[in-house]
Amino acid sequence: MVKVKEDDAKKRAKTCSVCGKPSEKIICDNCEAKIRGEALERKIKDEKEGRTDTGRR
Repeated sequence: MVKVKEDDAKKRAKTCSVCGKPSEKIICDNCEAKIRGEALERKIKDEKEGRTDTGRR
């Protein structure tokens, strides 16, 4: 019974966690690039807006 669980884990480890396509990595290169791009866009947007909680009250 333990052998079956190990085989299932190996099968799951060979697919991307985001898109489900076959990959040796947990997150494939395409998904990793997309996630990094989205994070960078968010960072730039947040920096451009500036802090909203500063200033006089």
